[in-house]
Amino acid sequence: MVRIRKAESVSDFRKLHELFVKYQADLPKDLRLGNVPDIRDITERYGKHDAAFLATRDGKPIGCAAVAGLDAETAVMLRLFVTPESRGLGAARALVTAAIAFARESGYHRIVLDTSRELLKPAYLLYRSLGFQECEPFGSVSYQSPTFMELRLRTHKALADDRI
Repeated sequence: MVRIRKAESVSDFRKLHELFVKYQADLPKDLRLGNVPDIRDITERYGKHDAAFLATRDGKPIGCAAVAGLDAETAVMLRLFVTPESRGLGAARALVTAAIAFARESGYHRIVLDTSRELLKPAYLLYRSLGFQECEPFGSVSYQSPTFMELRLRTHKALADDRI
């Protein structure tokens, strides 16, 4: 059984760092991000306002995803990764669902991400199945032909209801 939890402890952030390293190595060369943040940077970024999630199976870390604020209304999901031997267990869907829930609970109006529709087709199809739509670029990336996607978390009606 796959379990998802928010990274909070020193041990969690070490595991998260190890998964970020594996994620970087697993990406097609054209999509690699460059340097992996060190444990201290990961802990500072995801241990406060932003969040990172770990997927585990039998106590072993098998995947991760992170969420960071882009601006007051927008969160960005980063570094969705599941180890190759653990794919097909539903961990990626559970991680994205946790990221969406965190963004919604944190008051963001939308969550965005970038991917490659061609090179990361399973991820693209997962995002589509969860309601993400392609959108205009929300920032710059270091690879060619990115696919930018967003999921609206609050409708205009919900925003109007909040003002009543």
